[in-house]
Amino acid sequence: MEKIKVRRSYEKEGFKAPVFEYRPDWPYISIGFGDEKDYFIENLSLLIASGMGISNALSSISSSVKSPRMKRITTYIEEAVNAGMPLWKAFEETGFFPNRVIALIRSGEQAGKLPEHLNLVTLQQHKEKIFKSRLRSALIYPSIVILLAFIIALGSTWFVLPNLISIFTQSQTTLPLTTRILLWLGITFKSYGIIIVPGLIGIVSLVLYILFVNKKTKFVGDAILFSVSGIKSLVQGIELARFGYIFGALLQAGFQMDEALEAIKEGTDYDSYRNFYSHIQENVVKGESFSAMFKEFKKSDNFIPPPIQQLIISAEKSGRLPETLIKIGVIFEEKTEAMSQDLSTVLEPIVLIIVGLIVALVVSGIIGPIYGLSSQI
Repeated sequence: MEKIKVRRSYEKEGFKAPVFEYRPDWPYISIGFGDEKDYFIENLSLLIASGMGISNALSSISSSVKSPRMKRITTYIEEAVNAGMPLWKAFEETGFFPNRVIALIRSGEQAGKLPEHLNLVTLQQHKEKIFKSRLRSALIYPSIVILLAFIIALGSTWFVLPNLISIFTQSQTTLPLTTRILLWLGITFKSYGIIIVPGLIGIVSLVLYILFVNKKTKFVGDAILFSVSGIKSLVQGIELARFGYIFGALLQAGFQMDEALEAIKEGTDYDSYRNFYSHIQENVVKGESFSAMFKEFKKSDNFIPPPIQQLIISAEKSGRLPETLIKIGVIFEEKTEAMSQDLSTVLEPIVLIIVGLIVALVVSGIIGPIYGLSSQI
C-alpha cells in the first residue's frame, strides 16, 4: 500500500511537524494486541518512573516488541515524540489506544505528572482485566460441560443411531415416540449430516455473535444474562467495583467528573450501564447533585443499590467523594471474587439437570426399546 504522510498538521501548535511517513491501515486493528498494548504502557510507566527519558524509554520498549505491527506502532510513537510531538498526541494519532488512556496521558503531561498518570493507566487496565474476567470465569465451566454434552449427543445421533435403524425397523413392536424421533434424526443425519452439522455450528455462532458481540443487538444478550439472578448480582457487583475504584482514582488524579465518567462509560460492556453513566454525565455537566440524578433515572436502584447511593450522596456533601468511591470499589472487588465462585456452585446443579435430561432422552429412546427386544428374544 502506498505510504502517506501524517494526517494532521502540527506546525500551528508550536512544534515541528513529523517528517516521517506511516501506513494508515495498521493502527486501527487491535484484535489480539491486548497483552502487548498493556505491556507497552506498563513498561513505559516503569521506565519513566525510574528516571529514564521518554525518548529512551520508547526506544527500549520498541526494540523488545515482538509482533511486526505492534513494532510499527511503537516505532511511530517514538519517532513522533523525537520529532517534537507530545506523547499524548502520538498516542492519539495511532488510533490504537482508547480515549481514556489518551486523556490520562495528556493531563499527566500538562500537569508534569506523567509517571503518576501512566501508573494510573496501568492500574486501570489491570482492574478492567480483573473485573471482566470474573463473569467469564464463573460461566466457563458450565458452558464447557453443556457444550461437551451436546457434542456427545450430536455424535451419537450422527454415527450410532444409523446403525440401530435396521434393528428397530425389523421388529414388529410399536416404538415409543422418543425412539421414533431419534431414529428420524439418525436417518436425517446419515443422509445430510455433512450439511446439517456445519449449518448448526454456523447458526449457533451467528446467534452468539448477535446476542453477545454485535454492538447493535448486544442489549438482547445482556437482558438474557440479567434475567438470571446470580449473574445479575455478579454483573452489578463488577460494575460497582469498576465505577467506585476507577471513578474515584480519576477524581483523585484531578480529572473533572464528566471526564472521569466518560472513561467509566467507555469501559463498560453493557448498554444499560452505559445509558446510566451517560445520564449521570449529562446531569453532572448541568451541575445537578447525585441525589437528584439518582431520583431522575428510573430504576437506578438496579444499577447502584440504595445504601451505596446514600454513601455517594453523603460523600459528595462532605467533600470526600474520591476516597469513598475507592472504598466502595475495594469492597465490591472483594465481594465479586466470592460471588463468582458462588455463581459457579449455583449453576452446577442446572448444568447437571441439563446433562441428565440429555442422558434420560437417550436412555428412554434407545436403551429401553433394545431391552424390550432382548426380553422378547
